[in-house]
Amino acid sequence: MTTPAPSGALPAGAQEGMLAGLRDIELPSAVPFWPPAPGWIALAGLAGLVLLILAIREWRFRQTVAYQALREFNAKARAAEPDDVQAVAAAASSVMRRLARVDEPAGDGSPAVRTGAAWVDFLCAGKAAFDAETAAFLAGAPYWPPGSAGSGPVEAPRLAAAVRRWIRARA
Repeated sequence: MTTPAPSGALPAGAQEGMLAGLRDIELPSAVPFWPPAPGWIALAGLAGLVLLILAIREWRFRQTVAYQALREFNAKARAAEPDDVQAVAAAASSVMRRLARVDEPAGDGSPAVRTGAAWVDFLCAGKAAFDAETAAFLAGAPYWPPGSAGSGPVEAPRLAAAVRRWIRARA
């Protein structure tokens, strides 16, 4: 005995005709490389802005007296023997005193006219301050007899790095 077809069902021939009319699913086309998504454009713009700000900052630093002082100190430090800490201290002292004279107005309290403990206190204060040992060495070493600072407590590379940091902080 055959079971009756449910109500609303199509005959078998009609179902096959409808299935033959169906098409396959179409896949989307590949994502193009160009133009990039808005997020990538914003990221590239942000990176460009950061590079522009860094370039302007470097350009402005190169226009300062501190940059000229740094160049002069580097030239003098390169001209000195690698382990001649006294020559580095003498070069640093002359450059730093002239830079302090530019930064501060002339007068009795000017850092350029300070000597001894007052100069050491000035070097130990402010941005990129020296430690007390290095500042005391820097205050006295340029005035010692040649060759007497060879066994000092400060190495030439450490002193040069501290001086460069101090000069850059004045920019």
